[in-house]
Amino acid sequence: MSWGLYVAVAVAVVLVVILVLYYLWSYRRNRALGTPGLVSRVRLTCPKCSKTFDYDFVPGASVTALRLGTSRYMACPLCHRWSSFDMNTTRIPATPR
Repeated sequence: MSWGLYVAVAVAVVLVVILVLYYLWSYRRNRALGTPGLVSRVRLTCPKCSKTFDYDFVPGASVTALRLGTSRYMACPLCHRWSSFDMNTTRIPATPR
């Protein structure tokens, strides 16, 4: 085996370990919030109807929304009009048990 193959395998192993540690940390944090598994909860305010609602989502995945960096373009569940919502600044902080 060549030296380059060893480096590629080592980098792949390190990335997998980092990914697993991130998901374990995220799982534990989100369980403290009272959400199941890897689900995160944010409190959003619709810019169209000005009503607030809680939104549960899986980081890195979306079925009913378009991801735009740290924000998502999705329909408000209250007024059903499409808007852009920032997901990072509106996360609900974990409450100690």
